[in-house]
Amino acid sequence: MAVAGSLAGLTLHPSSTAAAQTSTLAGVPHFMATVGSAAHAATAASGSGPLTYQTAAAPVESAPTLYLVFWGAQWQVGWSDISDSGAVYQSNTSKQYITDFFSYISGNATAWNGSQTQYCSGVAVGTVNCAGSGTHVGNPPAFGGTWVDTSSTPPPTVVPDSCVAVACLNPSGSVLDQANVLAQEAVNAEKHFLGNGYNPNANFVILLPKATLTPGYGYYCAYHSEAIDSNGHKIAFTNMPYVMDVNSLCGQNFVNASNNAYGNGYLDGYSIVLGHEVAEAETDPLPGTASAWRDSSGAETGDKCAWITPGTAGGSHNIGPDANGHVFAVQTLWSNTANGCV
Repeated sequence: MAVAGSLAGLTLHPSSTAAAQTSTLAGVPHFMATVGSAAHAATAASGSGPLTYQTAAAPVESAPTLYLVFWGAQWQVGWSDISDSGAVYQSNTSKQYITDFFSYISGNATAWNGSQTQYCSGVAVGTVNCAGSGTHVGNPPAFGGTWVDTSSTPPPTVVPDSCVAVACLNPSGSVLDQANVLAQEAVNAEKHFLGNGYNPNANFVILLPKATLTPGYGYYCAYHSEAIDSNGHKIAFTNMPYVMDVNSLCGQNFVNASNNAYGNGYLDGYSIVLGHEVAEAETDPLPGTASAWRDSSGAETGDKCAWITPGTAGGSHNIGPDANGHVFAVQTLWSNTANGCV
């Protein structure tokens, strides 16, 4: 959700659609709140009202295409992590896990992502049920590939593992200054993957290396936003921090209580958070300038179902297995037709 509150001296308001733009960032990023945060509690308390179509001609992703950018030389060099249980994981494990997750959801028309196909563009503002009208979100999303980008430098390393929320603030620059750095990397990614081409359905996922954080991280887990490329096109991107740095705040062991060698448990939050952002980009790819599907409180399809306890109605769970027998933790997503999280 777009968090109301002061992050590094900047107030972001859920209803803000003004262009808080520097060189490439368009609009205000839309954040996923951490487990148990005030923003999470506010969304949970906002009720179960439906998502409605917000802006005339606002797009959805009719043929979603996901691109993974592992940004920074750290991904090439690698590092080790130690879980709360003492298990040691290599960075390549997290890279493989999240790549496998995208390979799975792009190779299978999962019921998890299938709930998003009810949402569409090109209908009247205030629409709740598209039925056969408009252009609908597509499923499965395509997987456009991965890129380890060592040609530029991500934001500076600021914290060690197991940081507390208030220590996860990068003092160099405002939220929007740092968000613009991420937006520029999305533009770089578009150039890398598409050359001079343009895909309005693309979502460029910028995966930050360990302990490389942007302001306010620890109050939020990730965000999606939009950038303007050199040809004036708007492109969707996701800022995906290495959420294992903040442990249970962003979903470590949220679905799987014990850890295995593949990463289930320890890496639960990685696929939960990124699944949340990918689904929201499908239904609201331009959240700052042309918002599509939100409820009356500003919550998107992922926000309304975030951090619901596994085993309860609408709770997070594993999907899969893939061809290799692996499963992946996800949260549920809001369905207007079901009037709940599915």
